[in-house]
Amino acid sequence: MGNHNGMSEWNDIAVIAPTGDIDLASVPALREQVDGLMATGVRRILINCQNVGFIDSTGLAFLLTRARSLLARDGLLSLVGASPQIMRFLQIARLLDILHVTSSEKPELPVLAPGAPPKWSKSFAVRPGVEHLGAYRRRVSDLLEGLSLSRDDRFDVALAVGEALSNAYDHACGARGCTVTVQAYADRVVIEVRDCGCGYEISADEEPPESRERGRGIRLMRMLVDSVEVCRRVDAPGTQVRLIKLLK
Repeated sequence: MGNHNGMSEWNDIAVIAPTGDIDLASVPALREQVDGLMATGVRRILINCQNVGFIDSTGLAFLLTRARSLLARDGLLSLVGASPQIMRFLQIARLLDILHVTSSEKPELPVLAPGAPPKWSKSFAVRPGVEHLGAYRRRVSDLLEGLSLSRDDRFDVALAVGEALSNAYDHACGARGCTVTVQAYADRVVIEVRDCGCGYEISADEEPPESRERGRGIRLMRMLVDSVEVCRRVDAPGTQVRLIKLLK
């Protein structure tokens, strides 16, 4: 089955969205797109599998070779939003330990005991123009290094935080900046990004609008972590984005 691949780039990340199966017919176009991104220096490529129903052996061989090429360049190729059928196929092929894959089905979050304190909590201010977003992503990834998360999972969480910060830059704080709080619990890490804009809210089951940058960022965050809450702050004007990633 042939397909047409949609692609967006945010910061230094590329997201490709195939609209059909990844197979013998579609791999040549996908290969050209991925290789073109790599040639321009892109080191993190996410393939959104929301509309992918099947991956054949040609598709798997392509994904494995490009994943290894990116890994050799200290990069990462991820499949996100994979259906249960694709997850099962990759499990049978024993490729889940080689390819970084995120399922479209999110786990149910256990309820935290009321008042349960985190093991540790770190906060820092983010000032637009002082450091590049990549520096803040690295800071978050470094904070997560001692937790039960793989390198790729830390990368995902840091990328989701970067998207939350990007939204804050574009839609809210301007030069006033925002704050990031990272809290580690026994079974999860919780990260809150608070800005000081006019406030924005979207329910967990609501699809963000396609035409807005904020909407694209929210969709990407939902692909990368186990829970995303976007609501108006109650302590001050602005928006709070709460990201949760369960530990292994």
